[in-house]
Amino acid sequence: MILTVFNRKEITLSSLNGLYKAIAELGVGYVFDIYMTDDGSSDGTRELVFSRFPNINIIRGNGQLYWGGGMRAAWMEAVNSGIIYDYFLWFNDDAELYNDALVTLLGGIKDVGEHCLISGAFCGRDGKASYGGRDQNNIILVADGSYQEITLMNGNLVLVPKCVYEELGFIDMCFPHGLGDWDYGLRAIKKRIKIYLTPKNVGVTERHDIDYSLMWSCQISLFSRLKRLYSVKFSPNIFFVFNRRHYGLFIALKEYVKTILFAIFPFIFELKKK
Repeated sequence: MILTVFNRKEITLSSLNGLYKAIAELGVGYVFDIYMTDDGSSDGTRELVFSRFPNINIIRGNGQLYWGGGMRAAWMEAVNSGIIYDYFLWFNDDAELYNDALVTLLGGIKDVGEHCLISGAFCGRDGKASYGGRDQNNIILVADGSYQEITLMNGNLVLVPKCVYEELGFIDMCFPHGLGDWDYGLRAIKKRIKIYLTPKNVGVTERHDIDYSLMWSCQISLFSRLKRLYSVKFSPNIFFVFNRRHYGLFIALKEYVKTILFAIFPFIFELKKK
């Protein structure tokens, strides 16, 4: 199990409690090791986790790893441990797992085989689908009792069998924060590795979409808009790499130019919304 955390110790602790309950639900026959990157938390996350769960392998980050870098660091630690793992499990610490979450996730291997990725379906507290996967039209899929093939995979809870890791490797370093999960899934599809959504929800997690109406607001100075735009989370350069790799140069250039125009001339964004 690999995860990365930063400065939300109570949420992290709650999610780990839920994770251990889900592990216990599996019963005998499964052995788990947990690798957690603490990316320079200043709120005592590392100390609290170690005091409650001393068996967790904690990797110290420098505060600049973000999601992608933190997940890579934990994953590399697991691989370099010398232990041969049959599966790697991605986990986001803002997810509240149901007790049968891992039973549902690992049970999929019996139904769809080893050579695939399985992404856990999540809902928000309102019961609506929040994360897990999207189809080719970028529409969030709802768990419907079957193993649906997905195109865009969210990294909230993902089962990566060893055979798939051996083909795809780690999350790409090109994506320090976002897009690493989508990229991993799309790279899998290119290698004819299917991605499935669990037939039922495995837990609860709320959506945290970017409010672009605030990001491209005329009320914010040009300097502030550009500063945020070129941060690790929003850099158009990172989106360009992703779009170029998966959708072609034309789409990549179009999206890059559009993003720059929105940042410099936010009224264009306002007109587009209308």
